[in-house]
Amino acid sequence: MKQSERMNTMMRILSEKHNASTQYLSKVLDVSESTVRRDIEFLSSLKKDVHKVHGGVILKSNDKEHEYMFELKLNVNVELKRRVARAVVALLGNNDSVVLDSGTTCLLTATELHRRQDLRIATVDLQVAMELAKHDHIESIIIGGLIRPGYYSVGDALAMEMLDRFSIDKAVIGADAVDLEAGVTNYSIFEVGVKQKLLETASHCILAADYTKFGTRTFYKIAALSRFATIVTNTELDEGIAEAIREMGIELVLA
Repeated sequence: MKQSERMNTMMRILSEKHNASTQYLSKVLDVSESTVRRDIEFLSSLKKDVHKVHGGVILKSNDKEHEYMFELKLNVNVELKRRVARAVVALLGNNDSVVLDSGTTCLLTATELHRRQDLRIATVDLQVAMELAKHDHIESIIIGGLIRPGYYSVGDALAMEMLDRFSIDKAVIGADAVDLEAGVTNYSIFEVGVKQKLLETASHCILAADYTKFGTRTFYKIAALSRFATIVTNTELDEGIAEAIREMGIELVLA
């Protein structure tokens, strides 16, 4: 593929998704990641609304905010997410059965699970599954279904049917946005059904989200905050929001 053809393909992807990771573009364009980085550099020099970022490229627009692909999300608020992940793991007991949602906070949670013994973990995320597979003392199961390209989450009816076979102690759910009135919302409808099924499957539901997600909302609703027994976020959470959560009778863990 010539560079001009790659530029056209990249712009088509950006117009549809508003961002793309270097890894994703490398696979789509069938070129090396170093070639993709050079193409991004060139494209961003030609177009003012195309911006190179760590791990990929974004298309700046004046309309609503858009969801970043997985590799780009990995570089956003990493330490905040890691603090949340460690606090989540501290809530898990040995021999617990746990289902991990998709997303970067759940991936970071998976990286901390070596601290627990004899866990049974199911997940709806390919990257999380690959991390769990590194640990021989963790029994891990990946839920099958349609895969969302660039995001690695598993969704659709097949995944929900498979989840019906499980009875889980604890579910760890990620979030794109959290609002006291709107509850937990998501950028894409793709994960909505699966996230709701995760909430049905588990006895104890944990919301894991860094504090920057709070006070925001997106289009697709997952559940009201009252659906969660525990919310894990950061100490930087607004005190007014924290107090409102406690008044709902929800356990609030600040990390």
